[in-house]
Amino acid sequence: MTTRITTQPLRSNFDRAGLSFTINGCMFVFGIVLFLVGSLLPALHVSNAHAGSLGSIPLVGILAATVVAGPILDIHGARQMLIVALILVAGSLALMPALGIFWQLEICCLAYGFGGGVLNTAANVLIADLNAESRSRALNLLGFFFSAGAVAAPLLMSLVGEALSPAAVLRLLAAITAVVVIPVLFLRFPPPPRAGVRIGNLLTLIHRPLVWLFGLILFFESGSENCMFVWAGRIVIDASHAPAARGSLALVALGAALGVGRLGAVLWLRWLGNLGTVWLSVCLLIAGILIAVAARGLPTMILAMAVIGLGISAIFPTVLGIAGEHFPGETGTAFGAIIALALIGGAAGPKLGGLVISRGPLQVLWIPAISAAGVGILTSVAARPWHRT
Repeated sequence: MTTRITTQPLRSNFDRAGLSFTINGCMFVFGIVLFLVGSLLPALHVSNAHAGSLGSIPLVGILAATVVAGPILDIHGARQMLIVALILVAGSLALMPALGIFWQLEICCLAYGFGGGVLNTAANVLIADLNAESRSRALNLLGFFFSAGAVAAPLLMSLVGEALSPAAVLRLLAAITAVVVIPVLFLRFPPPPRAGVRIGNLLTLIHRPLVWLFGLILFFESGSENCMFVWAGRIVIDASHAPAARGSLALVALGAALGVGRLGAVLWLRWLGNLGTVWLSVCLLIAGILIAVAARGLPTMILAMAVIGLGISAIFPTVLGIAGEHFPGETGTAFGAIIALALIGGAAGPKLGGLVISRGPLQVLWIPAISAAGVGILTSVAARPWHRT
């Protein structure tokens, strides 16, 4: 089936550059949203039950928004959705310091989670559509801004008690989000590719096996990635017999390598192409796991986490770029379904790691190892030209 795409040139190169910069800013905000609760919990002084609730509620909002946003983006475009999403995030963050009742805090978490889910889906769709000739490179750069946002929240929260209060951090993050709204209000966005199409017609896309194949690939990738972010500290501490305080070094190495790897992928995608980049990532990931298995001390374990982070870094945006090539006129609907499956995998990975770690910390590394092999093989199948729709 060949999709006819309604296109219209942007007004100028400035529009394209301005949109790209603004969309990357939106993804920076999503990075803040995804890791905010984990950074904020130590300062909230809530019970373990309440902490668990606050940790899961934003993810419910993100998943709901991801499912809903895709078809709407294809039919109505992204501008209004981005405005609403940014207002939801900024308003929720600004209100949180003034709330004194737990259920009100839960509503704010759900609201900014929903807004973040819209930002994530819309940003990926827009960047893919604006960069038809270099989707994977542009999506890797977008992923770098996500990593920067993910670092921003815990970095600012680390200053609590010294230069800032939790309320000041939340209001600062709300102000950053509000600033991103300004260019969204004034920049011209490309027209929706499927304007006037009934939503039911778009949803038939979900029945295509290729959508599920890409979703399965990113299910494995996200499960592996989140598993490592949750359990890397414990793996490093137990395997190297290092003090508990040193566990944070594993997360620093993993997070920093993730950002560096996505920046690096912008360059090496030119030489290796999409499939070559995925297989390079798989090899790096397995190499990092082998280093961890052979490690006898903390420095080598930290090196292993950095290599694993490099291996993980380019897989998600590059695979999403390949998916964009297969569904150029229905990117929103396809990305919504694919990212929703990835989010489910992201939730399952850490839970599976929790079951495996009882057999020994290094046993958790089987999860990214098996996932990496599956990602490489399935991506090779998905990238074949005869799969194009």
